[in-house]
Amino acid sequence: MNNASTASRLAFEFCGGVMRMNSSEGKQILALVREGDYAHPGEERAIDLVFSTLPKDAAREVLDIGCGRGGTAEYVRKHCWGNVTGVDIDEDSLVYARGRYPGVEFVYPDVASIGGLWRERFDHIYLFNSFYAFPDQRRALHEMCIAARENAILTIFEYTDVDGAFRQSVGEKLAFWKPIELRRFPQELEGTGWIFVRSEDISSHYLTWYRDLCFRIEARKERIVNTHGQDWYDYVYATYADLLSLVERKIVGGTIVWARRG
Repeated sequence: MNNASTASRLAFEFCGGVMRMNSSEGKQILALVREGDYAHPGEERAIDLVFSTLPKDAAREVLDIGCGRGGTAEYVRKHCWGNVTGVDIDEDSLVYARGRYPGVEFVYPDVASIGGLWRERFDHIYLFNSFYAFPDQRRALHEMCIAARENAILTIFEYTDVDGAFRQSVGEKLAFWKPIELRRFPQELEGTGWIFVRSEDISSHYLTWYRDLCFRIEARKERIVNTHGQDWYDYVYATYADLLSLVERKIVGGTIVWARRG
């Protein structure tokens, strides 16, 4: 990716207060590149990694937080891991998801207020690469705890700050990013009503997935430029070239965290 140093100046811009890749158009481009309605690395492989040890039960009440265009929620529902409700703050993506996946209920609350909408409803709550973007992660965990039934499962598939050097390494350009610091996270969970169960380091998967994603972005350059413009292609390319560099340098990694409601 020989243009990464130039393109990186464009990366991680904001649009309406949101990182552009988290906008509706950003998610459309990711769906084009990933060939499915997913905004997280690994697509179906990642979902299988998270759910493979969970017994199938179509009646299980499941909440997908940061569901985007709904592909992950539909995959979980279709494979009988539960009756899925998806939430997201991007209304355009939810409109698309409702039309595309009628078997899933899609709702528009902010994660910081879901405790007021549901109380002790869900058996399993999961997040795929959305937790890092929450302004108040502690409140989000507390609200999720309110919405969860006793002994419910929480699964967080997320970026990690590998050695605590993330903030120093990236400076202000990723000031809103809050990757998980695994050394501190068990205590942070327990302070919000969740009990840490275990975590799994999937940094090697992230490295493979983001290398593949960068390759696919380059391979689909013409389609991205034709449908969204050169500026968007440059931005997408730069964003994921920068992210791949962070993963390669072991500043950013990946994890799956499992917790249980106390």
